[in-house]
Amino acid sequence: MENEERANLESHYQTELESVKNEVARLTDLLEQLLRAKNGEGTSAQLPEGAPAAHIPQASQNQGANSANEQHLVPITPIQPTHAPINVELTAEGTPDNRSPSLMDQDKLFALEERLRVIEGNDWFDPMRVAEVCLVPNIVVPKDFRIPDFIKYTGLECPNTHLRSYCNEMAEVIRDDKLLIYFFQDSLAGSALSWYMRLDSVRIRSWRDLVEAFLKQYKFNLEITPDRTSLMSMEKRSQESVRAYAQRWRDEATHVQPPLIETEVVTLFANTFKAPYYEHLMGSSSQHFYDAVRITGRI
Repeated sequence: MENEERANLESHYQTELESVKNEVARLTDLLEQLLRAKNGEGTSAQLPEGAPAAHIPQASQNQGANSANEQHLVPITPIQPTHAPINVELTAEGTPDNRSPSLMDQDKLFALEERLRVIEGNDWFDPMRVAEVCLVPNIVVPKDFRIPDFIKYTGLECPNTHLRSYCNEMAEVIRDDKLLIYFFQDSLAGSALSWYMRLDSVRIRSWRDLVEAFLKQYKFNLEITPDRTSLMSMEKRSQESVRAYAQRWRDEATHVQPPLIETEVVTLFANTFKAPYYEHLMGSSSQHFYDAVRITGRI
């Protein structure tokens, strides 16, 4: 499940990356077209290659008395504007960018990465950012600590039962709040794991804070916990064996609070049967649950 969520997240980011790349390429192409159109309409300030040099006024070479200040004016040949497109790449200051294409491509890549950070809202490659989202930063796991094989909680089971099971597995480090908080994610799956990942480290300062948040989140499972009345309303299914029904009933009975005593278990279990099972059970005076199951199985 975790691998599927991670794959879906990576696929989503990859799709956004491709979309941004296409958008950047489209905007770059439009900008180049605008620059070519603008430069093509203007008048070039440079002569086209091979054009004749313009004639400029020159002072007379005669050294006569009256011709010292005279000049021979020669008509200037007008310069024809060229219509060849001139590709000019401008930097932010408006000056030509004479850098190599590799450097310019690198700058474009940096700009694209910055835009992705803004879109995603999270910079997961920044060590400072990773420390912020980590619920228990700077944790030190003992070298000899063996990570238990936890029973996964999906959000549909009794939260009290899961907490008890988790604490039993973590008995070796039960006094270490950081380890209890950190490894609690390994005992969750599905929507329960997603809930854990959304927790705020500002509010979860201790193991007690996490327990209270967990019980508050899954309190509805406590409200639907079986009680004595619900146990008496259970019935054996038509195709269900007595032993299978007894196991199913006993599993439900373990969730009843306060816990049932043995004689109460036998009485409640017998009341779920109809004739002829009920008469045999009540007439046997069974004191233990396994005796009641054995008697019922013989009928």
